[in-house]
Amino acid sequence: MKNSIIVDLKNIFFYYGETPVLEDISFSIKQNDFLAIIGPNGGGKTTLLKIILGLSKPDRGTVKVFGKNPEEGRKLAGYLPQNISFDLTFPINVFDVVIMGRYKGLIKKYSEKDKKSALDALETVGMLEYRNRHISMLSAGQLQRILIARAIAREPELLLLDEPMASVDPEMQKSIYELFLELNKKMAVVVVTHDIGAISIYIDNVLCLNRKLFYHGPKEGSLGKLEEAYSCPVEILAHGIPHRVLGRHKK
Repeated sequence: MKNSIIVDLKNIFFYYGETPVLEDISFSIKQNDFLAIIGPNGGGKTTLLKIILGLSKPDRGTVKVFGKNPEEGRKLAGYLPQNISFDLTFPINVFDVVIMGRYKGLIKKYSEKDKKSALDALETVGMLEYRNRHISMLSAGQLQRILIARAIAREPELLLLDEPMASVDPEMQKSIYELFLELNKKMAVVVVTHDIGAISIYIDNVLCLNRKLFYHGPKEGSLGKLEEAYSCPVEILAHGIPHRVLGRHKK
């Protein structure tokens, strides 16, 4: 069903040692959501994604992903972590990077279906003609599209992207956000971002996080809670030129 819940978190607490990272987080993600997770650095955004994927375990609370524990549910998820580093001298081409999204272990070979899924993913992100190109010959924006292709090659129903625009120029950002809109027709898309302006143009729902959950809902209702979480003035435009966080932070 289009509006069915695919991720459900209840009363999540997470600590690094004695330091609280997440406190009493409860929310759900639906099958058709396009959700931005936004908040200041150190607010727990990346940790939250890792909990959904079963890469980190909460100290308290429950997590269900596609009705299963996260370790099982993540089989239906694609993930693009932040700050992926590549040795650009390594002898690997675009297609080889993307098919890694169909990882089969150290022994099993990739099937024809795996190869087709990788090619389909490249076509989806507009990079099929680059399939035989060495990764050193790509721009930062092109490389990011390849990494997105790798994440969707597994044909996920949930796509989690952790700051995917960090190294991408503004013009390429626009095309990648438009790509996310197309992907959202087939899967739920969750983007961790600091780009508040992009929310006003592309994204439907906002989750505002700074250790605690300040807001989860439509972007139109998020302004006051964003200001509270960031401790500074924030402007979100419904139309027009994107703006980022503005104003002087409180000391």
